Amino acid sequence: MYKHRLVTIIAFLTFLFIFLPLALIIITSFNSADTISLPLQGVSLQWFAKVFKSRALVQSFKNSLILAVAASLLGIIIGLVASTALVKRPSRLSKALLSLFLSPSLIPGIVIGYVLFLFLVVKIQLPLNTALILGHLLVVLPYCVRIIASSLKELDESLEEAARTLGCPPTKAFLVIVLPNLRPAITSAFMLSFINSFNNIPVSMYLKGPGMNTLPYAMMNHIEYNYDPTVSALSVMLMGMTVLFMILLDRSMTRGQTKVVKGE
Repeated sequence: MYKHRLVTIIAFLTFLFIFLPLALIIITSFNSADTISLPLQGVSLQWFAKVFKSRALVQSFKNSLILAVAASLLGIIIGLVASTALVKRPSRLSKALLSLFLSPSLIPGIVIGYVLFLFLVVKIQLPLNTALILGHLLVVLPYCVRIIASSLKELDESLEEAARTLGCPPTKAFLVIVLPNLRPAITSAFMLSFINSFNNIPVSMYLKGPGMNTLPYAMMNHIEYNYDPTVSALSVMLMGMTVLFMILLDRSMTRGQTKVVKGE
């Protein structure tokens, strides 16, 4: 095994730089003081209770959850159709279109938010809720197309061809043979899409309507006028929810792969 003291030190400092802010957030969320401060003046769970008492934070969490799920599901559907069309019929145009689908991820989010506001709200005059979903769809679509297209390219085409040779219709062959093999890719695409949509601020800032705050924007507003550990407590709850979601997702995917192996 390759060992070098300098590499070990750099790796340790990197992990420390990444996890130290998270540790500070966790510690300050249990502080009994009215401000975010160290050392702790006492241990208290009052800030966790205050999260649920804040109507602004609870409602913004619901808004972000609904928005992220809707945008991610739309992104998966459109990404699956687009990826299938681009991969199954390779050409110069399909390669160009595949690169075009990735372009929103290369543009700063604040630029995308401003352009979408001018086009969807000012010019087309769409309702703000519809414009907000379309804006988040544009944010998550590159992840869906890229991940699903990569998985489709690695999939053995002979499986689908064998099913069609045995008399299976094209649509049924895709649903029965191809789609189950794309499950890990679809799951990964949904996870990345959900996280990016849930945490997005620039697009939401331009396209949200009156009283339609998303959770990141509501947390920023709370910090602007309050310096208590409420946001720290909320951040700890979100981290715990993310870890639990990852564990459940990993177990479900492992069970699915085990069933496939047993079936074979």
